[in-house]
Amino acid sequence: MTISRLGIVGSGIMGSGIAEVAAKAGVDVVLRSRQQATADAMLAGLEKSLAKQVERGKLEETAAKEIASRVTATSALSDLADCDLVLESVVEDLDVKKALFAELDGIVKPGAILATNTSTLPVIEMAMATGRPENVIGVHFFNPAPAMSLVEIIAPMTASEDTVAAVTAFAT
Repeated sequence: MTISRLGIVGSGIMGSGIAEVAAKAGVDVVLRSRQQATADAMLAGLEKSLAKQVERGKLEETAAKEIASRVTATSALSDLADCDLVLESVVEDLDVKKALFAELDGIVKPGAILATNTSTLPVIEMAMATGRPENVIGVHFFNPAPAMSLVEIIAPMTASEDTVAAVTAFAT
């Protein structure tokens, strides 16, 4: 499976950083925040970050515009339905994450991978909250994601080899 469309739930520091990294790698990103205003603010922050990179000569202006065009913001979980991979980056509360995974399980397309950015909570607990535990995995980006080229893959015993391979290729 090739991951060409990434959904991110959570528009905080990690979510927005992961969105920037993925968009720079050529992946289309749908970033979901609970409120549209917060999602829109994340887009403005991304554009500001890219503009600074252009000013510093680290990025061409045309590339910055192309990167920004790959990221859309939404407040609706349903807008993640066509994503190949949905990565949550919400509050570090297992009950919140399990409820989110159960809800996403009913929204995203069959075969889509659900991932968590946590490095402290048991991924298998989130996997078991879904009807697709073979498609649930941990993908922990280190902070700040745009500056740290380090991603930890946490494969619970329920994750399929295909899921691990697809996420490893995506992270690479």
